[in-house]
Amino acid sequence: MSVDRYIERAPHTRREQVTALAEESGFPFPVEQSFTESWSHIPVSDSQNHATADTATTTADPVGAGKSRIFFSSGGSTGSPKFTLLEFSEVLANSRVHGKGYRAAGIGHGDVVATWGIPGIMSSEFTAYLALAETGCSILPIGNSLDPEALIRVIRDFGTTALLVMPSNLNPIISVLEERKETIDSIRLVVTGGEPLLAADKERYRKFFGANTTFRSVFQTSDTGTIGYQCPYSGPGEYHIHEELQFIEILNADSNGVGELVTTNLERHLRPVIRQRTGDLARRLGGQCECGSPDGRIQLRGRHGRFVKFGGEKFDLNWIVELKEKLGIQSDDFQMVLERDNQGRDRFALRSHLVSGDDALQCHALDLFSQLSEKVSVQTARGVVGPLEFSTLSASDVRHSSTGKVQYFIDDRA
Repeated sequence: MSVDRYIERAPHTRREQVTALAEESGFPFPVEQSFTESWSHIPVSDSQNHATADTATTTADPVGAGKSRIFFSSGGSTGSPKFTLLEFSEVLANSRVHGKGYRAAGIGHGDVVATWGIPGIMSSEFTAYLALAETGCSILPIGNSLDPEALIRVIRDFGTTALLVMPSNLNPIISVLEERKETIDSIRLVVTGGEPLLAADKERYRKFFGANTTFRSVFQTSDTGTIGYQCPYSGPGEYHIHEELQFIEILNADSNGVGELVTTNLERHLRPVIRQRTGDLARRLGGQCECGSPDGRIQLRGRHGRFVKFGGEKFDLNWIVELKEKLGIQSDDFQMVLERDNQGRDRFALRSHLVSGDDALQCHALDLFSQLSEKVSVQTARGVVGPLEFSTLSASDVRHSSTGKVQYFIDDRA
């Protein structure tokens, strides 16, 4: 879909909205060019740019008589809270569209859906209930996985048929079923989001839910709203785009069409999202899907830049470089490898000649690693992330990039 079509298919004045925002930000549209040509002059932003508005100013800004609004917060990839301000009507509209994605994934009126996530300080977790309500299903709020045995009992007692969960939150339950040699035969559908679902995960889950269990996924961020969904015909990493909300671009694509995924959501009126990075690599898919949906499609092809999803959270890989520098390790004596263990947990392995042979350095590395992100220790305590491991890196094991540089970070989970 072109930007002109996206701008003109909405009932309100998106064109004027974008032009005014562009001029306020110091990049006015050249009048001699078309809107599509002018669009490329708008700088691409990231989620931190989107979240820098002063909360006191936005709180004082009126939204109109009878209109309520809500603040959400997310830790995000920076480790600092980010705030998103929405009219509550926007939350409801986003939830209706997100519910369409759940229906396409296979959730329907007869399902009992167990959904994870704890509503906390400025949390948006409750919006999953609003979206699920669009399917007509019965909703079973689960919370977290701190007591897997209790969750297994609840899932069984209520005849749960579908799970809305991140793999890292599901793994503690699978581990208990594995230990007890038990299954939950009522589960027919698992809908994930927020982190990748690997082929090995599906194979493991089907051992405890049944060989016919199907897997779908949804794609969204707190900043940009719901972006995409999978239907029964979607392949690995493939998503339909919610084009009634989102305009997507693939920037700096390579010869295979893979580039940086950037999205625009002008249905957010208080803080419109314009050309914002998602942090993902993607390529467009041609042709219409067999399901008949006219929505455009993409295939996600991994993360872009310095961020990686680990235990359901985003982590800044600059922290790994900081760890190397504080330990005083040379580039050819250090590699951090992200793996998936046999319990389904994400786990970092630090490979080094120096650290693996020095107990004091290992203690120092553990301390630094937990300090670099509190999320590491929190996720480890929850049992969704394995502890940092150390192994010897021999000269023959050092891995290099295609350009010959030593790789500080390697993701071997797939």
